[in-house]
Amino acid sequence: MKSQSGMGELIVRLLLVVGAAGLGTSAIAAAPQQTGSSTSSTPLPAAKLPPQDWHPQIIVRVHNYAHVDTELLLGAEAVATSILREAKVEARWVYCPLSQEDDERYPRCPADWGTNAFVLNILTPEMVGRIQTRVENLGSAPAPCDEDATSCPINVFYFRVVQRADQVGIHPGRLLGHVLAHEVGHLLGENHSPKGIMRGTWGRDDLKLMGFSILEFSTDQAAQLRATLLRRAARQEASRNVKLSADR
Repeated sequence: MKSQSGMGELIVRLLLVVGAAGLGTSAIAAAPQQTGSSTSSTPLPAAKLPPQDWHPQIIVRVHNYAHVDTELLLGAEAVATSILREAKVEARWVYCPLSQEDDERYPRCPADWGTNAFVLNILTPEMVGRIQTRVENLGSAPAPCDEDATSCPINVFYFRVVQRADQVGIHPGRLLGHVLAHEVGHLLGENHSPKGIMRGTWGRDDLKLMGFSILEFSTDQAAQLRATLLRRAARQEASRNVKLSADR
């Protein structure tokens, strides 16, 4: 058994690793199961619930195929950031190229940013038409994301977000921000719940509330989000240590 000081050193190292990563007609997401897999066969230790004052960071690499207005998209990201921050999860949004020809314009968008980095694809109607999705869905994400993957995708169907927002008279950026936070919840293993941000069907009252406030993760959901991020970081650190040992 490790000493208390040894365990403390391990926890500090894990925190440093993560911190450095710098419905009916209202249906939100189909939340399909992860298809591609990079799951390691090597058993790794499970993570305990993280300290209450720990604020992990996720990085979201944004591919704006639908060419959503920059100001609107920044507003949506701010809404999603606020929802996640209430759950003590910090979000960083990084814009990435839409084609290889644009790579030189996006030097700060590397392909591999670790397992607590995800991909946001804002799809055009043509792109959505090529995938299987219910007409009422506003987005989709693997549920949960492979814990060893470094590019789990969120797909958002922006034209449907606009249509739904217009139906209830709210700004599309407010609804889009809630869709983003909802899909992050799916990536980190949260299922639909009877109320709040992870509700499977957002009714008119929920949508109206989004116009001036936010839906939130429950206390238990927030704790599980953070525990999942801790576990993902621990697996990444363990895998890195195995690779370093093999290279010596």
